[in-house]
Order: sequence, then structure tokens, then C-alpha cells
Amino acid sequence: MSKPMIMVVDDDKGVADEIAETLRETGKYDLITAYSAKEALEHLAKNKIMMGIGGNRVSLIFLDIKMAEMDGLQFLEKIRKDYDESIGVCMLTAYEDTEKWERATSGLVINYLHKPFDEAKVLATADDYFAGKEVQMTLKTFEEHMAKRDEFKKSDKD
Repeated sequence: MSKPMIMVVDDDKGVADEIAETLRETGKYDLITAYSAKEALEHLAKNKIMMGIGGNRVSLIFLDIKMAEMDGLQFLEKIRKDYDESIGVCMLTAYEDTEKWERATSGLVINYLHKPFDEAKVLATADDYFAGKEVQMTLKTFEEHMAKRDEFKKSDKD
């Protein structure tokens, strides 16, 4: 039986490779690393499950927001359109503002992690997702979204 497949998408090669290696070392997952949204879309196309079943071998994506050409939020919108919610997405960012937070969390992401990344949080995200907790994770992220929205509104008034 094959292992679940995770794709790490980040245009910072060092960050992408480090996250992928952190996950690979567990021995639980197969990993793909993409250094652009375009490359990630090519990997998704190559990993479609054929014979009318639908879906994709890639089950979870760790996705950087700030990338050249197509940013992570545009990529998220594209995969939600092309693959619906069948692929879990955890956003990675060094930047946070109201607009990015709104667009990311409205894309039904399972988590929103800050860089520099915390290995334990990356591993917990993958483990929880593959333990079938994706609905709880998405709801928790949405609740954090609502709290963060209030925080952003308050800081805008100050």
C-alpha cells in the first residue's frame, strides 16, 4: 500500500526542501517539492487518479502565499476550482494582513502556519489531516479567522 502524498510548494528552495525533509523523515509520507505554482500544477496533473475515479494522489499541500508569477492565493483558488476541496491545503506565510488572511481562510484551508515554520506544527498538521481530522482543522482555522478578523478591525480603528 502506498503512503499518502504531500506536496510542498514554496519558491524559497531552502524552505521547501526543509519542510519536505521534515515530513519525509517520519517515513509516513511520499513527498513532492515544487518551487513555483506552475510546477505544482504540473505535479497535480501528473498525479490525477485515472479511470473515472477522480481525485488526485496528492492529498495535502503545504503552500506558500508569496510567490512570483502565480501567488499561493491564486493557486489555491485554481485548485479549489479544478479539484474542489478534495485536497487539503495548509497555508505558509511570513506575511499577514487582512486581505491575505481573508482569501486564504475562505479557500477552506486546514491550517495557516507562520514562517519561520515550527517543525512540530508541520508534523501535527500532516498527522491530524491523515488521521481524518480535516473537518475539525478547517473549522478551527475558520474560528481563528473570525477572531483574527476582529483583531484586524480593532487595529484598523486604532
